[in-house]
Order: sequence, then structure tokens, then C-alpha cells
Amino acid sequence: MIVTHTLNAQGHRRVYLGGKASVECWIEPAADGIAWSFHMDTAPTAYPLPNDAMRGWAKQVLLELAAEVGAEPDSLRAVPFERIAALHTTNPSDYGRAPAPRRQAYAHAFMTTPPEIKKPTATSHRSAGDRFRQ
Repeated sequence: MIVTHTLNAQGHRRVYLGGKASVECWIEPAADGIAWSFHMDTAPTAYPLPNDAMRGWAKQVLLELAAEVGAEPDSLRAVPFERIAALHTTNPSDYGRAPAPRRQAYAHAFMTTPPEIKKPTATSHRSAGDRFRQ
């Protein structure tokens, strides 16, 4: 399973579960930093699916996540958000997932970010060329 930790410009975190598909599934941390909530939505490029299909998709993704973290499905809720975020797929393009957001979407986009990065800082003054050379 591809697990992608992301961060937006406001510092909000999400962990997307699975690759690009008709349905996007993700978790967001709760205020306590341990618990999390599961969310899903039809991908912007797909047609809406019936509710039964969406529930089936969610069940499959959560079963895969439970297997990934080595938890029983009934105890998956007890797995801390940080433990799931640590499963971050370092190079998503290895598995065919490469983000390509529209230029105007950066203000609201969740960008792939390793879990140890908490929020982009204004002290980073590298040019775009420097970032690509690294």
C-alpha cells in the first residue's frame, strides 16, 4: 500500500492511503495528536460512485492499512497517527504516483512531505533550481 504523508501551506497534515484511484482516502490527526479520523471522496477526475461502492472501497483500504501496521482490524483505531505517518512511501514515483498539482492550487494543496517535516518555514531561501539539484 502506498502511504503518503502530506502537509499544506497552513501546516495541516494528512496521510493519503493507496495510490491515485477513483476514490481518494486519507486520515487526519485529531487534536490530541494520537487519534485520527478517516475521510474519503471521489477523485476529481472520476465519476461519483454509489454509496455501497464507496463503503466497500473504504473497508478494503482500512483492511489493507490494518495489515500494513500489523493490527487487527478491530483495533486499528488504537494505532497512533504518527505510526501510520511513519509508513510514508519515500519515493511515490517508484510505484507510479507522482503529484502534478495545478499552479494555482498550491495555496490549498497537500504536498508530499516526510513525517518529520512539520511545516515549511519562511527561513528557506533556496531557489527552485537549488531544490531540484538536491
